[in-house]
Amino acid sequence: MDKNKVQVFALSAVLLLGAIAGYLLADSHGPKSATLPEMSSSETATNMHRMPDGTMMSHGDMMMGHMDMVVTSEQAFIEGMIPHHQEAIDTAKEVLERGGTTATMRALAENIILAQESEIEQMKEWYEEWYGVTYHDVGGYVPMMRDLSELQGAELDRIFLEDMVMHHMGAIMMARSVEPYLEHEEMVTLVQAVIETQSAEIQQMQSMVQGLQKWHFPKR
Repeated sequence: MDKNKVQVFALSAVLLLGAIAGYLLADSHGPKSATLPEMSSSETATNMHRMPDGTMMSHGDMMMGHMDMVVTSEQAFIEGMIPHHQEAIDTAKEVLERGGTTATMRALAENIILAQESEIEQMKEWYEEWYGVTYHDVGGYVPMMRDLSELQGAELDRIFLEDMVMHHMGAIMMARSVEPYLEHEEMVTLVQAVIETQSAEIQQMQSMVQGLQKWHFPKR
């Protein structure tokens, strides 16, 4: 790999992890509603998150999960990005079912579903064409989103937005990490789309979180 590319990627990874750490620190001091999934005082004190399978994961573990987003081949990118996209789709559908308290929130969820379902379909086709086998999930993906099943309304929207910011950061990290190893023009286009689209959505979601906190969770 070109030395300059190595240095640029290393710097990008450090900056991204710093941003993730900053977000998690801010989140640990953010407002929590009584409608959050029930946790014990010890779980809350250690900033534990309940994951989709019911297990608990700390902020630190979730942050370390982003290190698994660093890949060195197109095949590894596809194998990691498909379940990552699927998690985003599944949680966005929950927003449309029980949240979506604003038109902007519903539009965001719909856009995530539409874009990422299309990208999953593309990646599965390329995987079979390039590697001669049908893609299947090997079950190694670690969820990055909290369990939303007990949430609804504005609280569901807020938790979704907070976690999806970090989720998008992971996707961008994976996209940046695979850039030096790209071999197909189709992947170049996809990787650029992931970086550009999800970077813009991060800015949008950060603004939306502030709006929800202002209108639905005012300071007392």
